[in-house]
Amino acid sequence: MAKTLNDLLDTAIQDEIAAQKFYLEAREKTNNAKLKDFFNTLANEEKGHERLLKGVKEMELYDGALQVDDDALKQIEGAHQIPDEMPMNDMTIEQAMEIAMKKESKASQVYGQLAETSPQEEIMKLFTSIASDERRHLKLIDEHYKIHTGQMGWEA
Repeated sequence: MAKTLNDLLDTAIQDEIAAQKFYLEAREKTNNAKLKDFFNTLANEEKGHERLLKGVKEMELYDGALQVDDDALKQIEGAHQIPDEMPMNDMTIEQAMEIAMKKESKASQVYGQLAETSPQEEIMKLFTSIASDERRHLKLIDEHYKIHTGQMGWEA
């Protein structure tokens, strides 16, 4: 059965929900109040992506039955996933932050590539915006990681 643009959006929504879960679980791995707030913020931003994707789909500004390439669907299925990811219970907070950086880097690339190949202008704009957010998340996680691990030259 051919996959559609609506299928792509549904898959992206599920990936954003999985990213929220990861950040909420990471939040519980630390006693550092600033990191707890930070992970909560990231989860809320991924929730915002979920709402954006649902909103665009519900507004029907495009032909949802438009067929999409199977490769695009496979890409978005794992936008926030990395190979051989260990269970959160087995991670240290530092490992969770390292994995978060990898997830955000991959998500940024996936959404960027999907934006470039999108057949619909509204979807292209949406994916471009999310890719930009994911790049910003990566930068923020990197900064927090460096502060947390003492690589900034001062302690938080």
